[in-house]
Amino acid sequence: MLIRAVKIKIIKRNKKPFSSDTLDLGFLYSTVSVKFVPCLCGGRLLHQDSWLPARRLDDRIRVRAVCKLWRSSISVSDPSPRLPWFLRFAGDGEEEIICYSLSSNKTYKIHCQQLRDAYFEGTAGSFILCCRDGRPEPVSLFNPFNGLEISLPSPNHFQVYGVVSNPLQEDILAVSGTEARTGDIWSGFIRPGEETWVIRRWDIEYHFGVCVYYGGLWYVNEHNAHTLIEDAATGNIVSVILSPDSDLVLSQHMLETCGEILIIFRCNATDKLEGTYFDIYRLDEVRGNYQWVKIGDIGDRMLFLNRIGGFSLRNNELPGFKGNSIYFMDHDLQSNSILLCQHDLKNGTTEALPNFWGEGGTWIIPSFG
Repeated sequence: MLIRAVKIKIIKRNKKPFSSDTLDLGFLYSTVSVKFVPCLCGGRLLHQDSWLPARRLDDRIRVRAVCKLWRSSISVSDPSPRLPWFLRFAGDGEEEIICYSLSSNKTYKIHCQQLRDAYFEGTAGSFILCCRDGRPEPVSLFNPFNGLEISLPSPNHFQVYGVVSNPLQEDILAVSGTEARTGDIWSGFIRPGEETWVIRRWDIEYHFGVCVYYGGLWYVNEHNAHTLIEDAATGNIVSVILSPDSDLVLSQHMLETCGEILIIFRCNATDKLEGTYFDIYRLDEVRGNYQWVKIGDIGDRMLFLNRIGGFSLRNNELPGFKGNSIYFMDHDLQSNSILLCQHDLKNGTTEALPNFWGEGGTWIIPSFG
């Protein structure tokens, strides 16, 4: 029987392939796994340097067989336009990252030589925020899916700890960290092409999940139980209001979602995962007057919480996933590892996602262009 190679219609191309002769679409979009095979009936071969698309999140890949028998055996489906993965390093300085797919409940590995001697402090969209030891500390953005690395100006004496802007909404990068000599907590932002960071020191606690940049404003919870809203460009104070609070708090996160600023308290009245609950506050503004309002649900949104900050998607962007839910990390004391968990705000249930274990990580949205 004559066999033709599988044809892959590529919407966008890039230069650098995965170092494998097997194109695993399940790894990328939970579709199918395709093997490069010789074409014995004159069809064009897929070269090993052929590589997957995709500059934008809504790109599609369609897999079809030339032979009718193959076509009937391979289902063609459109992947979700935004499919977040959970990413973690094998270890600081290792040249390998491990990705967990929500849709397939499987983990996959990517070898990245550029990650040698690097450690990561969060993600910005499709990029890992990479730091390396040095004085001043080298900082860069690295896309592990296409090998693109963007060097950033060093923030001098400041050590970066995480991203506090929403990469899906902002055209700048905002981060938080500590001042190396004094331990003071700071935040800063930089625009594409600029050579210096705009730095601001804060009187906030040791954790950095209480600061976010959005729409030209800093939103910061300070030591004195107040929320400070400040113009990032001028330093002028826009408003100072009382901060929300909650009991039995394990962690708190401030993030922008669909144009709203939320504070999310993760709480637990027991030492078991099933005892997890969330208190959520939304920052409302009417005629220049700001206040925090407690809300019971987030509609069709899904929140993906990182160690610092996070982002949201709507369930119509991820068919098959439930809205009004929160994805987060929990430290399991018995196994001394991190569980990846999902909390349903409607019915109050929490469950650990299957087939995942690790020592921490962050959410990332893949892009191959």
